[in-house]
Amino acid sequence: MRVAFFWIGAIVGLGLAAPAAAQIFNIPPGAYRTAAAYHRRQPRPAGVDAFYPDKRGDVVVVVPKGNTREKVRFAPDSLWGYVTSKGRTRRLYHGGEYQLEAADTLSIYTSISDPGSVGGNSLGGTLAPGNYGRYAAPQYYFSRGLTGLIFPLTPHYLREAYATSNPAFVERLGKLRFDQSLSDLDRKTGLFRVSTLYREAASH
Repeated sequence: MRVAFFWIGAIVGLGLAAPAAAQIFNIPPGAYRTAAAYHRRQPRPAGVDAFYPDKRGDVVVVVPKGNTREKVRFAPDSLWGYVTSKGRTRRLYHGGEYQLEAADTLSIYTSISDPGSVGGNSLGGTLAPGNYGRYAAPQYYFSRGLTGLIFPLTPHYLREAYATSNPAFVERLGKLRFDQSLSDLDRKTGLFRVSTLYREAASH
């Protein structure tokens, strides 16, 4: 099985950071129409910052124009996602907003539901900008690659997704102890437990 590992921090040499940690990435801020554009680090437009939602429920990219800055707006369903001035990657999916934590053939996200925000839904919801503790602890999600459907990060959904293509990974999920979480972060390796299991399965 060919597995490519792209960890957030520099998609051509990305480094993983914990959700609560400072994240400094080498991905240019701006709007990304597709996952392929994100992989190539080609925002359109590029900017000095981007955020979502504004009062209209749009994604806003702040673009330098000479000595001034212009705000360019996009409908969220027209973009794959965006990158902020702090290097945080946000994928937009079915009305929800998900912060990308690990970009791989198994990609990991966090999201927090904020019932009062534009774009919130029962699956993920809109992130509480810069303040995970405002509403609740981060909820974890995954997708196959950067374009797959997003599901809660649970053994059940992982088995559904990988039962046929990666039985070795599914077998390791079954050995998870009750006191272990798929989202546990190993500070030494910078990997989530689920990513460690995934890599172990790929190496056999």
